[in-house]
Amino acid sequence: MIIDEIYDVVDKDGNVLGQATWTECHTKGLLHQNVHGLVFKDKNKKTMLIKKRSSSMVQEPSLWEVAVSGHMLTGTTPEDQIRKEFGEELWGLPDIPEKIEFRKVKRFLNHDIPKNFEVIHLFEIIFPGPFKFISGESEGLPIWVNVEDLLEDMNRNPKKYAKFTINTVKNYYRD
Repeated sequence: MIIDEIYDVVDKDGNVLGQATWTECHTKGLLHQNVHGLVFKDKNKKTMLIKKRSSSMVQEPSLWEVAVSGHMLTGTTPEDQIRKEFGEELWGLPDIPEKIEFRKVKRFLNHDIPKNFEVIHLFEIIFPGPFKFISGESEGLPIWVNVEDLLEDMNRNPKKYAKFTINTVKNYYRD
């Protein structure tokens, strides 16, 4: 994450009200947009990819998180941003394989930590790999986990996981 990135400040419906930096959004509590991608090994969605955040992250360092997530830069669409984040975090190249399936499943409001207010665009991503792990935002390699085990562990050991990840996974399985 680059703290001087510029994001659209939005209302709860996603209408753009202006722009602000990462620092302004997170110190003034400005509503901005993120994309989150739940990466599943196959269409049965029983195995999900997660990764551990780098110890150098500003927010929630060294906690487990969904495999793909990131702030939406000014003027980008959720679809463009999720592909960009996948490329940065799991692929390492701007051109990602065409066989990856991205499907937007919902959007929701997230307020996981003080002064962090986000509209989350949530995607399912179906891709068994291989991946090219070069992101400096992670510690170690991402791992595949059984979804039932993940949900149980999130309930038993919530302090192991970034709060936005708990909110995202629970929002995905709600409804």
